[in-house]
Amino acid sequence: MNSLMKKRLIPILGLALFVAACVPSVNPFYFDQDVITDARLLGTWLEGASKSHPESWKFEAATTNTYEAMITDEDGKTGKFVAHLFKLGATTFVDLTPADCNYATNQAALVGIAMIPGHLLLRMTLAEKKLSVAACDPDWLKKFLEKNPSAISHQMKEDAIILTAETGALQAFVLKHLGKDELFGENKDYKKP
Repeated sequence: MNSLMKKRLIPILGLALFVAACVPSVNPFYFDQDVITDARLLGTWLEGASKSHPESWKFEAATTNTYEAMITDEDGKTGKFVAHLFKLGATTFVDLTPADCNYATNQAALVGIAMIPGHLLLRMTLAEKKLSVAACDPDWLKKFLEKNPSAISHQMKEDAIILTAETGALQAFVLKHLGKDELFGENKDYKKP
């Protein structure tokens, strides 16, 4: 990931979950026919009831098949995303792309034009009052790709992985690596207040 892309993504992805698990893709992880909606997702979800300032995720319907997601970390930093909920087989996922980016006021407009919003993939389990989210594990992916560099099209920029595969190849890779201690890390649980 070049330094300009990092400057754009880091403030938006400064949320604890994404700093720890940022594996962007230049292509979406879903096809239109994979997209679903689920009214249970709407509303605000809070992590850890015992925390004084829990991380929160707020989902609102944006169109018939997209959501607007506002994610606020424990420090009050926020990121706004366009979210597509979708299924691959029996597993539910969400594809997040940044919705708003705040550029430096003294930055040339050409810099903004060169920025490419990345797609982030999260595995979700949704119940009436509980949301479990697992992000991609960049450490597992890095080790896997070091041993199997042709397993999925990607580029390494500094120490970051950027997935460059087409959507079909991304989906096949995800489905192949859903097992324990593979592509996805531990679940984080959220509840509605």
